[in-house]
Amino acid sequence: MFKSLFLKYIRTMVNINNKITPFHMKASSNSIIILIAILIMTSCSGKRSNERKSSLMIGIAEVNYTPKVGLDLMGNYRGNDYASRGVHDSLFARAIVASDSKGMKVAVLSVDICYLSREPVEMMRKYISSQTGIKPDNIMIHATHTHSGPRSDLDAPEAKDYLTKAAGAVVLANQHLKPSVLYIGRTKEERVSFNRRLKCIDGTTHMCWEKFKPGFVVGPWGPTDPELITLSIEQEGKPTGVIVNFGCHATTLTGNNWLYTADYPGYIVESIRRVKGKDFIPLFLNGPCGNVTQVDYRVGFPDTYQECQRIGYILGVSAMEAINNQEVTSGNIISASKEMVPLKRITITEDQLKWAKAVMKKVEKEGMPPLQADGIPDAQYAKDWIELYKNQNISDSLEVMVVRIGDVAFVGLPGEIFCEFGMDIKSRSPFRNTIVMGLTNDDREYFPTKISFTQGPKGFTPMITGYETTPGSTLYDIGAGEKLAESAINQLKTLYNK
Repeated sequence: MFKSLFLKYIRTMVNINNKITPFHMKASSNSIIILIAILIMTSCSGKRSNERKSSLMIGIAEVNYTPKVGLDLMGNYRGNDYASRGVHDSLFARAIVASDSKGMKVAVLSVDICYLSREPVEMMRKYISSQTGIKPDNIMIHATHTHSGPRSDLDAPEAKDYLTKAAGAVVLANQHLKPSVLYIGRTKEERVSFNRRLKCIDGTTHMCWEKFKPGFVVGPWGPTDPELITLSIEQEGKPTGVIVNFGCHATTLTGNNWLYTADYPGYIVESIRRVKGKDFIPLFLNGPCGNVTQVDYRVGFPDTYQECQRIGYILGVSAMEAINNQEVTSGNIISASKEMVPLKRITITEDQLKWAKAVMKKVEKEGMPPLQADGIPDAQYAKDWIELYKNQNISDSLEVMVVRIGDVAFVGLPGEIFCEFGMDIKSRSPFRNTIVMGLTNDDREYFPTKISFTQGPKGFTPMITGYETTPGSTLYDIGAGEKLAESAINQLKTLYNK
């Protein structure tokens, strides 16, 4: 507006009847100088005014919660020895707290850990609320899914202590609330994630960690979500942190590793800090990655720290690209909602039960086979199926949570969700910017799409349609994932219209 008025004034002053007199030149010169000064002052003061009037307060913090060496690791197969032997890189909890002018607060906590089931989540929420006053229902707790972190069950040695320490990241963030401006960025990264469910020439489904003869694999059954989203925080004119959202299993290190490590998410943090500075706080939120892995079956499974670094640094560079192209977000509305979605436990057919009992009779004679590094033996599934059969008519209530900060929405889903659900939620969300995470507020194993249960030959034996669709890996009836996604979409619409 000011620019157009400025240009219009110049044309008027200089082109009156196409005559320029010394008086006109002097008046024009003085007026132009005055207008330039006004334009600059208005532009600068306008920006400062917007910052002063902003009612959005954000706090961001991190806590190194690394447990003591010797406690068991969680994730992957390590035989009978899961005890940690050292620290490769520290495990962190990172959090943001957002508050509006009415005192409404929400928190998002990300923890370098494999998963967090309902009990530890409720314990952490209760502690955070007692220290901050934030309502437990407004606290979203996410696990990055590293397979080289500690156990999260509350009966594990010292678990309550280190999980309470991790929850302290929210307490610290709440103590450092400042007026903030948020920026959203996005890009695509297609070099590090792969769909791990493979369609083979005989019609079977195999997993990416298996070994194959050349030509046996046709290709992946499904997609990946290559979108990487950043949400940057600026305080007092200075960038102080960023949320990075991308979906991929954090399983670079297999059972050959006995050191605490955040896996590739730790290297995302390291790479961004090498650009932004050591005081800058990157916070990683893993997207729906139930069927997405870092393993390219055509290459194999390099399980080294160098591979962790390669993946993390590629994603760090992509995050910087998104940051460089970011746009300011709008709105100061803060709200949260959750729904407890009823889901029936998975049905075990009479044929499946008969098969399981026959396998267990063999186990009675020969003993239980050990777990395997590249899969689960039939005997373990048989044992699980007999137990699942007893409880198959039970329904559980699973939490789906949505948080709104301005025109940015966060969706938390309770398990290892297939990436198609995350993509569907983002595409149907009414918000301009939607960040979707799995392994949030609970962990109820895998949630495959309906179609994935049909990807393979007919039958019922374990792994016939892949690892994630086998009862025991998935705990709820076909269609459970779709119900969770629908709950998220409905909540997004409700929060958007408030």
